[in-house]
Amino acid sequence: MVYQLDIINRKILYELDKNCRISDNQLAKKVNLSRESVRNRIKKLKEEEIIQGFITSINPSKFGYMFFKLYFQLANNSKERDRFYEYLKRLPGLYWFGGNDGVWDFHATIYAKNVKEFNQLKNKLYTQFRNLIIKRDLGMLVNVRQYSKRYILLNHKERTEPVLFADDIVENELQDIDKKILNNLAQNAKIGLIELAHRNNSTIDIVRNRIKKLEERKIIMQYRVAINHTKLGYNLFKAFMYFNNLSEQDENKLFEYAKTEKRIVYLIRQLSAWDIELEIMAQSYEEFTKIMDDLRLTFSDSLRNYEFVLMREDIWVFGEKDIF
Repeated sequence: MVYQLDIINRKILYELDKNCRISDNQLAKKVNLSRESVRNRIKKLKEEEIIQGFITSINPSKFGYMFFKLYFQLANNSKERDRFYEYLKRLPGLYWFGGNDGVWDFHATIYAKNVKEFNQLKNKLYTQFRNLIIKRDLGMLVNVRQYSKRYILLNHKERTEPVLFADDIVENELQDIDKKILNNLAQNAKIGLIELAHRNNSTIDIVRNRIKKLEERKIIMQYRVAINHTKLGYNLFKAFMYFNNLSEQDENKLFEYAKTEKRIVYLIRQLSAWDIELEIMAQSYEEFTKIMDDLRLTFSDSLRNYEFVLMREDIWVFGEKDIF
């Protein structure tokens, strides 16, 4: 059964996804409700398991890490699949992984200090599950454009500027207190300054200033809300797009397209067999194919083909464990 959101709840979720650390007073003003009414609505959305948690979007590229992607087709062996699943979740440097129906069964995002470190990790994984893995592929992230959850707002028509993830690698030095703050925020983006100060044996002013510097250096990119989109009647699709020649002009054209298409949630550029990955939140397969047909028409001279998966699991494990 699809959970029906009224327009106020949609606005609340949208604003929380832009910045879930927004104060109750500020949020109440944005949605024209009392602070108490907003609190009650958020509480109900948690109880109904629409809100699954609050995420701090942290960018390890800004403290010296590279990002890699792994893709797998697996044999039909449920016991070995379960073992693979558990092994993957404990993998050092695992940032995110997804379980899919379609061209790939699983894919994951890994961060490592260099290619050598990633290669050792990859080879160990391949060796452990050589009898399970039917097909495999990999990529190296160039950057990711992540968009707010615009699909929640039914009549959203504004151009949306994305937040850029990965991209240039910067060796920002982190102090111990920075690392502790990031660990705390990764597990709960809405943790209060008083609690953060207590956990880190510090003061509110020091913690506030450290967070501000982490934001300025783009180590912390966003504070977002994790939503159970399937309860709202949405499916998450990923399209792997192959271009004949993805020129700079076509790339910029695609970036502009994504700013106005509210169902696009991520645009991923990487070095791999395909050129672009798009993550699209759609209410049906038909809605997804309609978007892809429009992209085929828009890029008729350059888009050669695409493959896709329906993402059954979207597991952001970075916040389930300490980063440092």
